[in-house]
Amino acid sequence: MKIRLKVLFATLMVLLLLLSACSSDKETIKYEGDPAMKATLKVMSIESERQIMEEYGDLFKAKYPNIELEIVNYQWRNTASLNKVLEEEKPDVFSITSNDEYEQFIQDNRMYDLSALLSNRDFDLEGVHPEVINYLRKVGDGKIYGIPSSFLSKAIYYNKDLFDKYGIPYPKDQMTWEEVIQLAKRFPSEDGISGLYMRNFSDFVNDMAWVSRINPVSEKDLAVTLNTESYRKIFELILDGYQTKAVNLPDIDLFEVYDPFITGTSAMTVDYYYYINNNINWATEEKGDQFHLNWDVVSSPVDEFNRDISPYFRVSGIVAINAESGQKQAAWELVKFINSEQLAKAKSRTVSVVVPTRTDYIYNPEGKRMEAFYNLKPDVNRKIINYNLFPNRFFGNLDGIINSEGKAVMVGVKTLDEAIASMQERGQRLLDQK
Repeated sequence: MKIRLKVLFATLMVLLLLLSACSSDKETIKYEGDPAMKATLKVMSIESERQIMEEYGDLFKAKYPNIELEIVNYQWRNTASLNKVLEEEKPDVFSITSNDEYEQFIQDNRMYDLSALLSNRDFDLEGVHPEVINYLRKVGDGKIYGIPSSFLSKAIYYNKDLFDKYGIPYPKDQMTWEEVIQLAKRFPSEDGISGLYMRNFSDFVNDMAWVSRINPVSEKDLAVTLNTESYRKIFELILDGYQTKAVNLPDIDLFEVYDPFITGTSAMTVDYYYYINNNINWATEEKGDQFHLNWDVVSSPVDEFNRDISPYFRVSGIVAINAESGQKQAAWELVKFINSEQLAKAKSRTVSVVVPTRTDYIYNPEGKRMEAFYNLKPDVNRKIINYNLFPNRFFGNLDGIINSEGKAVMVGVKTLDEAIASMQERGQRLLDQK
């Protein structure tokens, strides 16, 4: 009898220990931690320490003086390099830069599930753009592993004065690229005005391909796919716009501020939210009263059959906790702070290069239609390209090939058939160089 009691007692103790371990694992993070907690957090980010401290680090340190931040600067190139950083640095917090990276981290079980913590009413998810939350839940199979304080989104920028001068109706939300080009054709090229400015041929091709959900390569066959009817249609639309002088493709430097839209010789352009800061505001500050641009925005071009979806809606700056971190409570305090109303309000006093996910805090002193950046949904069904399958810098080099061949057609050196054949051959040769 005593032996049976001892066995029963031992069994109960084991069960209690197991239950205790499971319980403590579930309660690793409390919603509110001790504000005097001490910790050193490693934050993996593409941003520098100076950028992070200016953006949120200094304010976080003021609230949590005993939590040190150590920045692990990292550019995600492939899975092997990522695994090496994770093994050597063991970061506590991830600052994830793209949809693709976030989805890959979910597949690899790298992130701590925040769903239970986010059910707390003290964290106001209702203030976050609902399409961002819908995206996170969709790709997380109902769970949320990280919270983004911002996202990337494109819009059609247009010059109201030019539209008014020529009696042309303003662009509208949810236009297709074909409709944008047709609208651009209504401007008189003889007056030196083009309807649409895009930086170069390959950028324009990529923008239109994104909308059509086509890629320049096949992962299955490891083959370039630029000699398809889908791409031919894109090339023809762009070249038609260029040859009728409705579209201006000057192939200028990426960092050039005074492009044809800024100088008032093109009525429209399509770009990300950061164009406001990098071009419009820059010119305003530099030229002062000498610069005047009466601009506004409508939503980015869409697919004819999916007019509520934007492929340019890219969730960025997703902050997540490493599932292997031993500092989860402190990490949660940082994640929560970065996505807080307090920080969003502080940052709303100046324009940013990304769109804030908290919709009440977008910088808009001139009363522009900023809803244009919010009113479409992200494309959650777009297939992620497995960049590990392709040579380093392949896609950048392929863009160079597309651009050079497109320019050859634009200046009359090659026919479109010749250019497509050359794109295909040169691109495949580049892909085969492993």
